[in-house]
Amino acid sequence: MGTRFKPHIAKMVRYQTSLGRDLVDGLRLDRNERVSNFSEEVFSEILTSFPPHMISASPEAGTLYGKLANFLNIDRSNIYLTCGITEGLKFIYETTTSPGDNIIVLDPTYPMYSVYADFYGLEYRKLSVANDLQIDIPNLYKSIDQNTALVAIPNPNLPVETSLTKTQIRPILEYCQKTNTIVVIDEAYHYFGTETVIDLIDQYDNLIVMRTFSKAFGGAGLRLGFMVSQPKNIAYFSKTRSIVESNAFSLLVAEYLIDHPQLMHEHVEQVKQGATLIQHALTTAGFRWLGGNFTNGILIFLNTPEQSKKLVAYLRDQKIYVRGSFEPPYDSCIRVSIGHPTAMQPFINAITQYSS
Repeated sequence: MGTRFKPHIAKMVRYQTSLGRDLVDGLRLDRNERVSNFSEEVFSEILTSFPPHMISASPEAGTLYGKLANFLNIDRSNIYLTCGITEGLKFIYETTTSPGDNIIVLDPTYPMYSVYADFYGLEYRKLSVANDLQIDIPNLYKSIDQNTALVAIPNPNLPVETSLTKTQIRPILEYCQKTNTIVVIDEAYHYFGTETVIDLIDQYDNLIVMRTFSKAFGGAGLRLGFMVSQPKNIAYFSKTRSIVESNAFSLLVAEYLIDHPQLMHEHVEQVKQGATLIQHALTTAGFRWLGGNFTNGILIFLNTPEQSKKLVAYLRDQKIYVRGSFEPPYDSCIRVSIGHPTAMQPFINAITQYSS
């Protein structure tokens, strides 16, 4: 059977991350998930809201589409539900690019952007941040050519936290219209403090906005996201739909979260409080850091890659899970998810003790 394998896929190396975590007693600070669980009251209310047919009947996504449209104040024809932003990106890559095309992606970022580039035979061009840790916009324009199929800008972005305003994004959309280039604005972390461009979809037919229930809504386990674009684009991408967009559990929990937006707003406020606490603690302990202003993550700069690895291992021994192992020039850094101040205190205690 191996003779049927595609060589460029066979040589790809994939890793599973965050394996072996203690999800009951551990402190989850490595995946930018909701750090604290939902309350028992909310969890019980969600479970008791499930109808008897949830398991035996095929799921119905129509209700969630309607609630999302009302929540975002757009038409249902502007939305396509996907299994997380990850699946949405896969659909975009496989239906709008061809082997040999290039894509330009703000990097470092969510690794699936580069994974899918390898999978579909695309040249992956990194849009890096400049020395001031801001997006190098002039270099973006220089990188676009006649083979550029896609420009992707997670906004805001992690692990190096950056944020663009709508005013900064407009010229990029206009320039890419002239080159017939799609622009994906990944707004996974939007609710933590960055301006949205969803209201620009009617003006730019090359704009796709990505959203998820994993971050501010706190539903990483749902694996549910959606794209927003002009109806003709959504109709095209919807041709990739399987029998249904997702499973009944995820759809129904997402409906609950939309019906109870205060849960998301409370979570965002808790993250902001946690960010203030951890920023102060890191500064006091003498660490250089970046983040916590537009996302639920903060990047901590150490002196060497070895120090980074040792700190990750030290924290893991205490069941505090953080992200390390970034590529240069960030291989000396760790990234920490931010949550409620009470949840962040064990990490602050541990890193303060480690540095003393």
